[in-house]
This record gives sequence, structure tokens and C-alpha cells, in this order.
Amino acid sequence: MRKVALVTGATRGIGRSIALALGKAGFSVVATGRTLEEGQGRQDCMGSVPVPGSLASTVQEIEAVGGEALGVRLDLLDRGSIDAAVATVLERWGRVDLLVNNGIYQGPAIMQPLMTVDMAGAEEAVLGNFVNQFHLSREVLKPMIAQGGGRIIFVSTLSSAIPAHAGAGLFYIAPKAAFNRLPDFINLEHGKDGISAFLIEPQFTLTDTLKAALGEDVAASAFGGHPHDPQETARTVVWLAGHADAPAHAGPDMINAPAFFAERGISPPA
Repeated sequence: MRKVALVTGATRGIGRSIALALGKAGFSVVATGRTLEEGQGRQDCMGSVPVPGSLASTVQEIEAVGGEALGVRLDLLDRGSIDAAVATVLERWGRVDLLVNNGIYQGPAIMQPLMTVDMAGAEEAVLGNFVNQFHLSREVLKPMIAQGGGRIIFVSTLSSAIPAHAGAGLFYIAPKAAFNRLPDFINLEHGKDGISAFLIEPQFTLTDTLKAALGEDVAASAFGGHPHDPQETARTVVWLAGHADAPAHAGPDMINAPAFFAERGISPPA
């Protein structure tokens, strides 16, 4: 029987790569996001530029390699859509073995200076990037506890754990800093139930969204350093999702996903 994975933000970028990798690894993948069909996607915090990717194309690519996938709308500002997505998964498969909390709310407030952000935007950022992520995690924990186990992977950002710097907005970083505490409390309170939660960060990754918004060369120079490929994070997620030794790496520490195997002396999967 295939294990069932629910991946948020699976229309493009790191989330899409994670969904595809899990599909190839034998998971039944529930790809979630807001963009249902190609041509509908826009990047709200970078000038509302069009961006590629959709649930339909993610599902098609998983199915093209023999995987099983389902696309389900999920908006992190819409708690009803979160509840409906979890209900859809349980109705179809009766279980959830893995949740990948990758999606983020990307409204304009997340990159605005603190004196520019209006209170409605601040509240939306906290709702979408912490409160409703907590709600989704708790809704998925319920069937995981009942079935005797599961794994949850939280995709964060290194900038949420270091001093403020240019290019990092308060209402992106602050909700993420709160988000970072969720896996630690899940392990504390539900490790006994067979639940393992992990906190990972992908380093600077050159996604299709950044390429569309800034151009590949501009994005690389604007963020600095060597850009990583989304597949580096996806490979780490697949190992944490399925390997028998993975629970030993659950804890409060933020895992550098691209360096995970080298830092721990683990032979990476082929």
C-alpha cells in the first residue's frame, strides 16, 4: 500500500519538486495550492508578475512517471479550504502519512518595511504563515495519532533564525520564527504517538518564480551566493519522509536541506 503525502504550495518551485520526488518514491501525493490551471499563477509580493506552474501540471507530471496524485485547492488564508483538503484526503485514502508544510502566504505585506505595512496585511501574514499552518498541522495530526504514526516536515528559511538584514521583511520573518517552533512542540507532545516532525531550510534556491519575476541572472546576483536547485531539498524531504532512521533527526534544530547528507555522513539516495 502506498503511503499518502499532502504537500502545500505544490504548484511550482520547491513544493512542486518535493511533490514530484515523493510521487517517484512511491507516495500517493496530494498536491495543494491556489493555482489550478496553467496561466492562472501570479507572484503577489513581486509586482503580481505571471508565474508558471499549476496543480494540473504537477499531477500530470507525477502520473506520467507512474505515480498516483490528486490536485486539491488549498488557500492558507481560507481555513475552510484547509479543512476541505484534509477531508478530501481522508475520504479517498483514509489516512495521511506525511504532511509537508511548504506553502506560504505571499501577499505584499511580507516584504514591506514595518512602517509601511497596514494592520490588515500584518494580520493576514500571521494568519497565513503561522496560525493556519498550525491549524493544518493539527488537523493532520488527528488521523496520524489515530493510525499510530506519521511525519510532518516544516519548510522554513534561514533568515528567520538570524539577525534582520536587507531584503528580509518583518512580516515574512516573524511569522516564520513562530512557525519554527511547531515541530519542536509536536515532537514533545506527540513523539509518543509515533509522530516525527522536522524543521528544514533550503538555503537560497533559484525557483521558477524567481526566474519569472527577476530573471535568472538578476535573481542570482540579487540574493547572492551559490543558488541551489529545488531537487536538493526534495531529495532530503524524501529521505526524511520514508527512511527508518529519519526519526533520529527530528528535533528543534533547523536542518540545512542541501547539506543534510554530507553534514551527517549519510549516503544520499541514488
